[in-house]
Amino acid sequence: MDIRAFGSVYRQTAALPYASGFCWSPEEGRKDFSTCRGIYIETRSLPAQDYVTVELSDSPGQHITLSNIERNTSFEFACTALISGSVVGVIALF
Repeated sequence: MDIRAFGSVYRQTAALPYASGFCWSPEEGRKDFSTCRGIYIETRSLPAQDYVTVELSDSPGQHITLSNIERNTSFEFACTALISGSVVGVIALF
């Protein structure tokens, strides 16, 4: 099935462009939201020192910690909550 967005037609694949998102920082505490398609993590300058804990869409109530994050990076998975972390910030992408 093709998807019309942004004045173009895209095939339904994981490579669809992100349309929106929001910024979160660990100081804000837990953030629950509808399922996002990916997250972009902004790390501090120290290599392999950061972590972020999320709740994946298909496992409500279970927390997954991504640790030893070395540099700004993105993960393409669906999550419904940002729990905690030592990162500078996270952008949830929809």
